[in-house]
Amino acid sequence: MIDIIRLAFRLAEAVTGFAGRAKQLYYAVMLMGHECPRCGGGLVMEGEGKCRCNSCGDEFDPTVAFQRCGTCGGRLELRVRRYRCTQCGADVASRFLFDGLAFDAEYFRQKMTESRQRKRELRERVREMLAESRS
Repeated sequence: MIDIIRLAFRLAEAVTGFAGRAKQLYYAVMLMGHECPRCGGGLVMEGEGKCRCNSCGDEFDPTVAFQRCGTCGGRLELRVRRYRCTQCGADVASRFLFDGLAFDAEYFRQKMTESRQRKRELRERVREMLAESRS
């Protein structure tokens, strides 16, 4: 009797392993010919939207550092979850993202702080309303 569940798990593991190797190859190809802007060292991808220099350890976004706007040649900046040209404002797809998603960590940190503050204020208002209704 064939154990389909076991075979499915083995297939899923094989696909996951293949996807990981494909991602590594993609990053290696995309970084080929690029070097660290600070020291000229070789680069390795650390994750989506972040690479590290093998020599000096500098970490930066390769899309911002190396890619330009296809429309006007302007520099790119990360805006929330997409890259935007600083000159013409066009949205630009990054060539350095395997999965196509990048996150502006500072933006999300700020939004989480604001969300926590709103929750605190709401809890305080509820407490005040409860205290008034009891008196």
